[in-house]
Amino acid sequence: MEFRQELETGLLKQIGNTETTLKIKDVASKCRLLKTDNGLKVELSYTGPNASKYLQYVEKHREELTNFLLHPDDADLYEWMETSHQTNITLKKHEKEKLILYVNYDPDTMVVKTGIADENVTMKLGAPLMKLNINTISRNEFKLAVYDMLLLADEIALAMGNEDLRKMANIEMVKTYLSEIYDKYHDGIAE
Repeated sequence: MEFRQELETGLLKQIGNTETTLKIKDVASKCRLLKTDNGLKVELSYTGPNASKYLQYVEKHREELTNFLLHPDDADLYEWMETSHQTNITLKKHEKEKLILYVNYDPDTMVVKTGIADENVTMKLGAPLMKLNINTISRNEFKLAVYDMLLLADEIALAMGNEDLRKMANIEMVKTYLSEIYDKYHDGIAE
């Protein structure tokens, strides 16, 4: 955090964007992995504004950053875990639960939201898997978003070891249902 002393009162006032919450993708873009005698080490090569915040993030999330840098294709999983405040340990607690993928569509806002829920369709695990306005994207972009969402759901199911959820992530019905929503409610922007 940075502070500035106010002339009139002599008090220190915090300056800069105090609400910046760092995302693993942003921090990882400023890091690199180094091979050492003791294994891999995450090195931060950033000296710009809020560098101390980046350094604190690296210290606190060294293992996640290492995994992220080793497997950059898992970026969506790591970002979802951050947003939903999950860890590998908390995900494992859901291994035996009956979990499903749910789809919520609001015709007023044109927003489709998908997530992981229990049998009572109570959203679990915090953050949605996908949330987008179908009026702002083409059919191909929508198909890609659904595919990415199903990949993310599969990665989450693997991380928790939940076979039921894993089966749901591969289900054709989800794709069909989402496609029907898109076709029925989309205003028809250029493909």
